Amino acid sequence: MELIFRQRLDRPDKAGRANIFGDLHWAGGHRWKMPTGVKVLPAHWQPTKAKRIHTSAPDANQLNLRLTRLLAAIQGVFLAAEAAGKAEADVTQGDIEEAIHSVGAGGQRRKVVPVPEISGPSPLTPNATWPEFSERWQAENKQLLSESYLRGANQVVAALAEFDPKLRLATLTREQLAKYTAWLYAQGKRDSTVQRHYKFFRDCLRLVDQAVPRWLSKLTVRYGRSPALRTSEVQALFAVAVEDDLAEERDAFLLQMLLLLRDVDLRAVRPHHVTPHDLPGYGPTLCMELFQEKTGEPVLIPLPPAAATIWQRYGGQLPLASQQERNRRLKYLGRAAGLTREFVEVGFSGKTRTEEVRPMYEVLSTHTARHTGAALLVLGSEGDQTLKEIALGHVSASVYGYDTLERYGPQLLQAWERVLPAAVPTVGSTRQEIPYRGLKQNLPPVFRNILS
Repeated sequence: MELIFRQRLDRPDKAGRANIFGDLHWAGGHRWKMPTGVKVLPAHWQPTKAKRIHTSAPDANQLNLRLTRLLAAIQGVFLAAEAAGKAEADVTQGDIEEAIHSVGAGGQRRKVVPVPEISGPSPLTPNATWPEFSERWQAENKQLLSESYLRGANQVVAALAEFDPKLRLATLTREQLAKYTAWLYAQGKRDSTVQRHYKFFRDCLRLVDQAVPRWLSKLTVRYGRSPALRTSEVQALFAVAVEDDLAEERDAFLLQMLLLLRDVDLRAVRPHHVTPHDLPGYGPTLCMELFQEKTGEPVLIPLPPAAATIWQRYGGQLPLASQQERNRRLKYLGRAAGLTREFVEVGFSGKTRTEEVRPMYEVLSTHTARHTGAALLVLGSEGDQTLKEIALGHVSASVYGYDTLERYGPQLLQAWERVLPAAVPTVGSTRQEIPYRGLKQNLPPVFRNILS
């Protein structure tokens, strides 16, 4: 059994306090993200100490007592199971919940509150229109998926209306799907786009509680190689002098690259996601902790000096344009930096494979930052794929925590030092650059707080 208390920083309350949860694992592949009922400011959370909540926090003693009782109750369940000759894998979440409730989780027993019946929207039928399906699907996934991904359903609906306005889920057959797929390919749609249409049909079937037929299973999708910048091209981006709007976009791109963030995760970061941690050989170092939008897995990585410089330049609040506008600015930025190396853009549309030779600046996008960061990190770590996977956030939360940060954090910083030894972004505006190691009174308020 392993229990690690973590703080979820992506949903603070109005006072800035974030929830503490228990990440519990035990034999048999069991895992439970256990609520604790405890929330504190990130500056008061010290997970590696016996008193996990700093004594300066209001009700610190009571909250620490609650966490201690939770830990004792859970340990008691597994000790009792061992004494009775019961395998650890046979312990259920219900057994653990019962033990937690019996001790009151810090003096408060959970009250059973009756859930009022709420009349939901009328159920959909297979004869519902595609816009009705799209509206319901977007409403149910509004809190789970990015806005750009949700808008993809509107594009599917528009294509269906153009293909056959009378087509409904009730009349969708294997033959109709084949005709629709051929029509999409005739419009020049790529495999990835066609796959999105297949997924929309499957989601519609689930909305009406119907099984998904085998002929509507996932489509095999082929992708061309994504563009990634070379070290010299990244250095050119650092050095080029540009106007303020492009300088802001460069900062966003470089921060994405150095932390290997998706655009949606970059938009989700807030000042409280960056806190100092002691790293062996580096001392107090700013590190970013957040939950990935796409996978829901936590990411905890140190900020290389250039990333820390960018982060503090904006006080942890980067001005981000829409993704479409960001992609447009990146192309102007790449051209200003002289990124004219030829890139062969490969696309697949059914049996057709297309190739188009374009200058690098024309294929730059927000996703290029993540691919570039991964490629450079492998280069700087002499081919360490594990280090890359950790930075990308592909490592499961069961093995990714503060112990992993202490082991791999210094290696990440060393890899960036090798591949970009003098990476200091050019200031494109009058903002003051402030080093995060130094006098606290010279730091923005958010950094004075977290280093206190």
